[in-house]
Amino acid sequence: MKIRFIFLRCLPRVYVFFKISFHKVGNIIRADVTNDWDLNKNKSNQIFRMKKTLCCLVVFCALINYTNAQDFNLIGRLNGSIGFNYESLDYNGGSTAYSPGGGMGLEIGAEYHIAKGFYGYGTLGFQYNLALQLQSGSGGSNKSSFTFSRTFLTFGIQKFFKLSDGTLHGISFGAGGNYSIPGKLKITENDVSADPIEYDSALGFHIDAKLRLKLSDKFFLEPGIRYRQLELDAKSFGSNDPIVLPSDLSTLNVSGVEIAITVIKKI
Repeated sequence: MKIRFIFLRCLPRVYVFFKISFHKVGNIIRADVTNDWDLNKNKSNQIFRMKKTLCCLVVFCALINYTNAQDFNLIGRLNGSIGFNYESLDYNGGSTAYSPGGGMGLEIGAEYHIAKGFYGYGTLGFQYNLALQLQSGSGGSNKSSFTFSRTFLTFGIQKFFKLSDGTLHGISFGAGGNYSIPGKLKITENDVSADPIEYDSALGFHIDAKLRLKLSDKFFLEPGIRYRQLELDAKSFGSNDPIVLPSDLSTLNVSGVEIAITVIKKI
């Protein structure tokens, strides 16, 4: 098919681009080696996370190669997440609530037809979480904040039940896994910033339900809800041992419920 042909032509260029990028990054790291072990460790961690993200992209593109054009749909998904676990930061004697499982996310990917009524899907996404209380003025300034982000690969199978050929096209139920590559968690409390915390990548699972609305023969809209189960283990805490972290930060509960809108483009 046309999409498959284009993919096969582009794949060698993608491979060369990734290979050159990794080679350049390796040269930069070797050229800037210092006696500061912590700095080198942070750089290595950043490169490792970048390689894992790029590998996810390559795997995702490879999956597309095995689909037929008539069974292949593009997916764009926007979600708002509500976490199950809530903590708080002090702010001028008050509190600022945050949830590691909350935030806003964006995903892009594809779904493909496996059998009658069954679809496999895969998306690559990014989730960002920010809780902020800020005061700035002539009377002074103060800040308490929580920031956390993660890149993730979601994959699974869904069952579609067609209701009609009209606008209310059908409903679907899905389940699968989500592999997350966390960024750094940063906390500032009353203008005092703690060392950033880094977490190991982890595999979780999800279940979801969606309503499919037909906009045209090529475009569909899917409002839906997804339950996500995911926990991350701390691997570094600046120059400190992660064992000194409180339990809610040493094992980060990123589970939550996502309210999402998905746009589907049929190929």
